[in-house]
Amino acid sequence: MTIKTAYIVSLKFSPGLKKEFIALGENIRKKGINVKYLLSIWYKELEGNCDGIEYLTTSRNLKEVIMDSGRLIDYKKLLYIFSRYPPIFLCFYNPHPFNPFVARFVKKKFNKVITALYLHDPYKPDKTPYGTAKATYIKLVEFIQDLTVKYMDHIISPSGYSSQLFKKRYPKFKGETHIAPLLIPDQKALHNKKRRFFSIVGGVNPATGLDTFVELVNHIALKKLNYEFALISSSNISGYLRKLTSKARTILKIINKKLINDSEINEVIRKSYAGFRLDKEVTQSGIIPVSFMNETPVIVRNIPGLRQHVKHKYNGYILPLNCTFEELIKSMDFVKQNFSWLSHNARRSYEDSSYLV
Repeated sequence: MTIKTAYIVSLKFSPGLKKEFIALGENIRKKGINVKYLLSIWYKELEGNCDGIEYLTTSRNLKEVIMDSGRLIDYKKLLYIFSRYPPIFLCFYNPHPFNPFVARFVKKKFNKVITALYLHDPYKPDKTPYGTAKATYIKLVEFIQDLTVKYMDHIISPSGYSSQLFKKRYPKFKGETHIAPLLIPDQKALHNKKRRFFSIVGGVNPATGLDTFVELVNHIALKKLNYEFALISSSNISGYLRKLTSKARTILKIINKKLINDSEINEVIRKSYAGFRLDKEVTQSGIIPVSFMNETPVIVRNIPGLRQHVKHKYNGYILPLNCTFEELIKSMDFVKQNFSWLSHNARRSYEDSSYLV
């Protein structure tokens, strides 16, 4: 017996995305549609596994994605899966060199299938903040994305700004475009934690502003001011950590390892007065709705990808792009002094938005 099935595809391991695409898939399952996931095997190591998972790749980082791209895709395995569970819908959730080949294969074998691409970062017009190596990687991703978009019926953007960038890069796209914010499962704690930190969470590249955060922690330690900080990242941040003074290390909690579960991230966010997003350039941030879910305001730089989520002095604080230590300290003081108001509004922003599952 064959069972018509919707597929969620994430062949590159991106830990922060798992909760999102599982929420998407399980929402589809609630409508009575069978759901399967085609994933990187590394997702197995994280919390939140569910029924219907098939592991197709071993991609965990850039090196392994390149290694995957040098291998032939296992069409026999795909055909076996699709023959037992004929696809009616495929949603590709992040970029991978196999995506255009899977999309072309399924379109050829199942001509009525509907394809969609959930496109977090459709286009970065200015790649200079990312540095040479990361900018080259982004160009490669955009090239693979170009090949994938050709086989898509629908493009789903997580924000208005993301949608604008897509239309700028693909003005002749003939399919349908949609805006659907990231789905963030409600994992609010039953009991509030004591707030201690100003934290920064997520992957690191030259554009994410970790250099500013490290300089701030060093400055606060030197001036012996009363703040504590937390840093969580699965990226290689050894170069940044070497710049920390011995005094700065005493006021900074660091979680830096390859696999970090959502529960660890939520624990630190719940103990934070606010989360920093100090990006110089970004399309949107998945950590902002996670912070709002945890009743935690955010402090962000004034760029389009961040200010679309944040209302100044309502659910967070918006800094100038080239902010000084004095402006950073002023933002932290404001959050501490108005925490109850900001925290309430942060949670309300989560509940009033489409983030809520």
